[in-house]
Amino acid sequence: MSPRRHRGMLLLVLCWVLLAACTAQPTTEIAGSRPVDTSARAMLGDLRTLDPCTLADTAALQRFGAVSNAGIVSLDYCLLHLKPDDRTLIQLAVGELTGPDSDRPGDPVVPQGALNIVQNAPVPGHCTRRVRFGDGVSLQVSADLLAGEPGAGLCGIADAGAEAVAGAVQQGRAGHRDFPPNSLALVDPCAVLDTAAVNQVPGLEEARPRPSVGGHQCSWGEQSADAPRVQLQHTAGEPPRILHGAAVEEPVDGRRTVLSVVGGDPQVPLCSAETGHIPFGTVAGQVEVAQLVVAVPGETGTDACAYARGLARLAWPNLPPANP
Repeated sequence: MSPRRHRGMLLLVLCWVLLAACTAQPTTEIAGSRPVDTSARAMLGDLRTLDPCTLADTAALQRFGAVSNAGIVSLDYCLLHLKPDDRTLIQLAVGELTGPDSDRPGDPVVPQGALNIVQNAPVPGHCTRRVRFGDGVSLQVSADLLAGEPGAGLCGIADAGAEAVAGAVQQGRAGHRDFPPNSLALVDPCAVLDTAAVNQVPGLEEARPRPSVGGHQCSWGEQSADAPRVQLQHTAGEPPRILHGAAVEEPVDGRRTVLSVVGGDPQVPLCSAETGHIPFGTVAGQVEVAQLVVAVPGETGTDACAYARGLARLAWPNLPPANP
């Protein structure tokens, strides 16, 4: 996998999101007007095709330093780099959608027009703000310190990013990508991989699929680094490639596939299987990618890759054809 998508994947593997089943249409009363539907779907449209970069306002962040686009590593969020000075590098991820399970008691909530901004408690080197819609779905803005000294003002940057997102949403500036019919973005990953096959992985005998709010990820297992888990996500970026000696390239169901022990240490029981799909976006060389990640604590990376290979053999035939 590409180094940038590798970093994004490690974050995603640790953050499993659930889809909230909301049947009522939440509304917000605004003085002097009729109630407004503040659900995520009403304000953002089709969540599968949302372009999170249309909500990332670089002008609102320039007071903190030089801002640049960090490239595409996910369909679910927009990645920016911010340099307050020559020694500090901050990464800002804008747009990941999470469900009501992200709420934690005691987190301050600040009204922002018809929406709310939830201020998650910061941890060293990381700060998250969530723009919460009326149905409990949130759009996340996270700032991470990649280089430099602590105290880089991460929460101030996350605050500015979240306020810009809330403003863009309420001004109707949420844009959408135009995907072809055979795009992975339009395919439910929970329908690609049979849960009965996932249940063959040790520790996942009773696991049920959990779709993400944006519709690009499906996970089985607990949200814990020491728990068995499987995740299938549809993403985008550079084509999969071999980055270290604990990776191999081989055909799986006729698709070029890279199997890689995450981090390159064969003793780490975490493996990814990736296959490229159709071209993505306007940057030459970028493609959509199906990425399957398997964790089997107590076993080796070789064992994890054996499970990843087996699951990929069952999943890849259910992907849309690259040339319909």
